Amino acid sequence: MGKRQIIYRPAQIGGNQALVNREVNLVTRELRVWHGVVTSVGQNDIELRDARKGKHSFTLTEIDRIYDEIITDY
Repeated sequence: MGKRQIIYRPAQIGGNQALVNREVNLVTRELRVWHGVVTSVGQNDIELRDARKGKHSFTLTEIDRIYDEIITDY
């Protein structure tokens, strides 16, 4: 079994409802990494819930990329 990373840039994030309820890593432009589950995606912002149930909101201008790991059969 393997893993594959899917990387989303800000242009691919806004309004992308496929990200909702996905466990992701969000990297800010300041190179801080946030890990959590996406709870909502708007046209200009995204909200994560971390493992401690804390909510964090980010605008697309703050985000460098979001990456998601998918488990594969190969």
